[in-house]
Amino acid sequence: LVGGWALDIAALRSVLPGLATMKVNTALGLAGAGAALWLLRSPSQGLRHRTGLACAALPAAIGLLTIVEYVFGWSLGIDELLFADPESLAAGTPPGRPTPNTALGILLLGLALLLLDYETRRGRRPAEWLALAAGLIAFVGLLGYAYGVRSLYGVALYSSMALHTAVLILVLTLGVLCARPQRGLMAIVTGDSAGGYLARRLLPAALIVPPLLGGIRLLGERAGLYGLEFGLALFATSNVIVFAALIWWNAGSLHALDMRRRQAEERLHLQGAALEAAANAIVIADREGRILWVN
Repeated sequence: LVGGWALDIAALRSVLPGLATMKVNTALGLAGAGAALWLLRSPSQGLRHRTGLACAALPAAIGLLTIVEYVFGWSLGIDELLFADPESLAAGTPPGRPTPNTALGILLLGLALLLLDYETRRGRRPAEWLALAAGLIAFVGLLGYAYGVRSLYGVALYSSMALHTAVLILVLTLGVLCARPQRGLMAIVTGDSAGGYLARRLLPAALIVPPLLGGIRLLGERAGLYGLEFGLALFATSNVIVFAALIWWNAGSLHALDMRRRQAEERLHLQGAALEAAANAIVIADREGRILWVN
């Protein structure tokens, strides 16, 4: 994308003609976040870890400085530091400057990567919540493009978040969450417990079903098939029906798993009773020689 700005190739700056372009600072911030994620993918120390933190500081700094520019009305000279942006200047928006929602998403990603291995005393990981907030911003932007509602991916009079910017922020969010799968929220999702089993089944539906039903409702309203009130009732009813069916299905699966677990426990109890009643001494040990059970 930086090559698109350097060579003035519009196709490299936006996904399709007419869509918003990804600014140079946005591309640098996302590249830094991607490099940081790759370098910090394992919780090791040393030069690799320090380099990863330095890469994570780049999107955090770009996002923070851009937000400062918007809040105080300043121009810090970083927007067109590498390349000029005459298109934004002609449109009346700050040239070369990422949108406020883009800057906030990049800032949150940078902070999440900087705090990737930090845990509070209660075992909470701020990096997960920062990444989820960035992912939410990108998700709303993608819904705006899918529904054709500019206010979901643009802010006031400023330029819009680019489509590929939203996609990349969402991908990096998933990368941050999956970087430490055995800790925090992801430990539940990836675990072999009933909670993990339920999360893996319901989370995809929670992310796909409401946007899909909302899009169908919006298409019907725009086609004049029904009004706002009926469309809202249809959307709410369809969500209730779909999620009730999903919960019922998952409850049945968990019930079957629980029944098999109880049957296994009963068999173990009967076997244990038979071993307890044996006339000879029986000792069960693991591979390291630790005694696990004695009759």
